Amino acid sequence: MKDPSLPERMSILIVEDDSHSQLYFTKLLSGMYDTAVASSAREAWELLHERHFSLVLMDISLKGDEDGLSLTRRLRSEPAYEKLPIVAVTAYAFPDDKRRALEAGCTDYLPKPVSSNDLHRKIAELTV
Repeated sequence: MKDPSLPERMSILIVEDDSHSQLYFTKLLSGMYDTAVASSAREAWELLHERHFSLVLMDISLKGDEDGLSLTRRLRSEPAYEKLPIVAVTAYAFPDDKRRALEAGCTDYLPKPVSSNDLHRKIAELTV
C-alpha cells in the first residue's frame, strides 16, 4: 500500500521494441521515476489509456504495424495527449530525422546512445 504522505512519483512510458534499450532506459529511470515499457505502438496506446504518464520516450522505428512517428501523430490528434511531452529517442541521428520527429509532434529529440545526464536533463526541462 502506498504511503499517502509520500509525494507521487512522475511516471514515464518507454515505447521501445529493443529489449536491450528497454533495460537500459528502465535502469536509468527506475530510481527516480515510475516506468512502464511498451514494445509496440498498440501496447503503448493501451497503456496510455489505462493510466497517466508525465512523459513518453518514443522510439521512432518500432516494428509492427505502426512506427513511433505514426503513433505520435495519432496521440497528438487526441485532446488528452496534445500537451503530453513526447521525446523521440532514436538511433536515426541525421538532421532530417530530427525534423521529421518534430513535425510528427514530438516535443523534443534525443539521439541514441543517450547518456544518463542528457536523459535526466531533458526530462527535467520538459516536466517542470
